[in-house]
Amino acid sequence: MLIFHPYYAENFAISCEGLARSKGQSAWQVYFRQRADKPNTIRSYKIGAEGPAYPVALKGRAWIAADSFQIVRLETDLINPLPQIRLVSDHATIEYGPVHFKARNLDMWLPQNAEVHYDWKGRRSHRRHSFKNYLLFSVDEKQKISEPKGVGRDDSGAMVPESGQGATEGRSTWRDLEEL
Repeated sequence: MLIFHPYYAENFAISCEGLARSKGQSAWQVYFRQRADKPNTIRSYKIGAEGPAYPVALKGRAWIAADSFQIVRLETDLINPLPQIRLVSDHATIEYGPVHFKARNLDMWLPQNAEVHYDWKGRRSHRRHSFKNYLLFSVDEKQKISEPKGVGRDDSGAMVPESGQGATEGRSTWRDLEEL
């Protein structure tokens, strides 16, 4: 999905192939392909914790709902195999849909199903994932910044002890404030 984020979209050649159908609804079929003159920032492979990273160029299609402009389905493939790590193919299909969170009365568009097929080191694999029972996690933070107790500011904005709080004659120093 991040392929269409403004930060990443400029790295892809994107074209609309026309109106199609996906999951029984009208959807715009959009083709995308990694541009050769731009960095591959969406997907990379790293073999081992300290091993080098191998960025991969992607191509694929997205089906975008004609009425809501939400991504309904996304398919990606490698543009070229990666002989350095013996990756011949990597195909992913992700179907998206609405998820309602009752606690916050919030709807989000999230993955419902994902399938991955790959051929790596001469082994072929197919994995299917189904996503249900999403949990919404959020943190509310309120911060109040105020002057330290017993400290005020003079006309120049410098911190000084408030009267009766151990102020010495003239202007206080940070050492005086630390004693408070």
